[in-house]
Amino acid sequence: MSEPKEALLKVVAIVASLFVLWALQRVRSAQREPRRAQLSCCLVAIGALGYLNFGGLHTDGTAFHIWDQFHYVLGSKYFPELGYDGIYAATLDALEEKDPEFVPPARVRDLKTNEVIPTAQLADLQRDVRMRFSDARWAAFRDDATHFRIRSDIFLDHGYNPTPAHVAVERMFTAWFPFRRLTVAVYASLDFFLLAFAGLVIYRVFGLEVLAAVSLSFGLGYCSRYFWIGGAFLRQDVLVSLLLCAAALARGRIKLAGALLAYAACCRVFPVFMLVPLAAFALFHWREEKGRAGQFALGFAASAVTLIVLGCLAGRGPQAWLESIERLSLLGSVMGPNAVGLRVPLSASLANMRGDLVDPTSLYVYTRIAVDVAQTEREHLWLIILASGALIAACLRLAWKSQDLVTVYVSGVLVIMVATTPGCYYASFFVLLALVNPLRTATSFLLANLFMYLAAVAVLMLARHGIIQLNGAALYVPVSILLLVAALEWLRTCLRMAASQSDQGLDADERLDALSAVGADIRR
Repeated sequence: MSEPKEALLKVVAIVASLFVLWALQRVRSAQREPRRAQLSCCLVAIGALGYLNFGGLHTDGTAFHIWDQFHYVLGSKYFPELGYDGIYAATLDALEEKDPEFVPPARVRDLKTNEVIPTAQLADLQRDVRMRFSDARWAAFRDDATHFRIRSDIFLDHGYNPTPAHVAVERMFTAWFPFRRLTVAVYASLDFFLLAFAGLVIYRVFGLEVLAAVSLSFGLGYCSRYFWIGGAFLRQDVLVSLLLCAAALARGRIKLAGALLAYAACCRVFPVFMLVPLAAFALFHWREEKGRAGQFALGFAASAVTLIVLGCLAGRGPQAWLESIERLSLLGSVMGPNAVGLRVPLSASLANMRGDLVDPTSLYVYTRIAVDVAQTEREHLWLIILASGALIAACLRLAWKSQDLVTVYVSGVLVIMVATTPGCYYASFFVLLALVNPLRTATSFLLANLFMYLAAVAVLMLARHGIIQLNGAALYVPVSILLLVAALEWLRTCLRMAASQSDQGLDADERLDALSAVGADIRR
């Protein structure tokens, strides 16, 4: 299934889902509860099937993401030798040993500098990485690295970059088995089990309608398409931990919620910004919340310490954390072409969106784009600061006004969008918004994604007709804007609900004061 066909199929599914959502909101009487359950189950099924492209899976029809598993399985299994800089250098050596007639690609990404260089300049790193292996480990790596046929442009990707904590978790699965078709299927199934478990927990804690909203937002969302990381290896565990954290907060399992958020933060870093509204909520309501704040901090700290220690045992000692910080800092210094976030539309020039800066040989080579983005970001810095401040202030206002801990927690999604520019596939955390006011949120989010798919088709058509060069900014600027519009609509609704709850609480206090006064008169 081609990308335009997938987009059009998702558009049809979104329109159908919007109709079912409209019908679900009209069925409100208690006598028609079975009807609401039937419509909700229909939406859950649409979301689940939509994630699988209604059976189409990846655009080439395959179920597994070999490209992604190549990085995450080999990167974790041989982390003691490869570290964060060796996967491409070692793979080139393995391919040359396996096939003396192998012709290496002309260019490769040097993972020490993140620069794309001529392959010949990687020779010193190749020798260094080879010396890190024992003969037995090298033979095993060579067999694993050359088992599947991989495209040469894989050497222009960005390597293997999880934190040592996530490496330790992955090595629990990868350290024991060869990289073969069977293990690829087993590794791919882990994410499906995690997503199914998260769905079960959401149903038990929040109910069927919330599950329907989350399922639709995930299954039909542009940033959570199967195309990105479907059939990969442990790529949904952070999203699942964030969803389970919300469920734990809703059930009053505060220590567990802290531990789950710590897992997400230690494995992917950016979820740490989910702490901002929670911390503000604790400060604003310290007298009432200091007990729960202490429990959350205890769970978070215990989990974080455990994961940090596990990361030290992942094969490279404590220095692995220093290497990870250096690597993530290097990656974070450059905004990727497929990044999303508040800064993305404010850092894109017209030349970038037209594709004038695209390297004609590969979309993975974006040095000119990175320079232009940095320059445009400096020019619009005051606007970025104002927009970021306004959005953070709105989130803090919600933390002040809201009485619902889950709502406050979920508002951390907006803080992430202000503070970071993650790759678009990480923006699947937007499904957290559907946990609050689910039917309205799912409706607005689906409308935003409807236009994302239409924008994707438009960009492909414009590029096909030579009007623009295919490029990331032309697509991910509108994607970022639409994500922010959906998030702002969610925030506006939550602020209005919080204000309404506050007014109702004030009215109740006034009525209590009046009753007290009447009682005092009677006693006198």
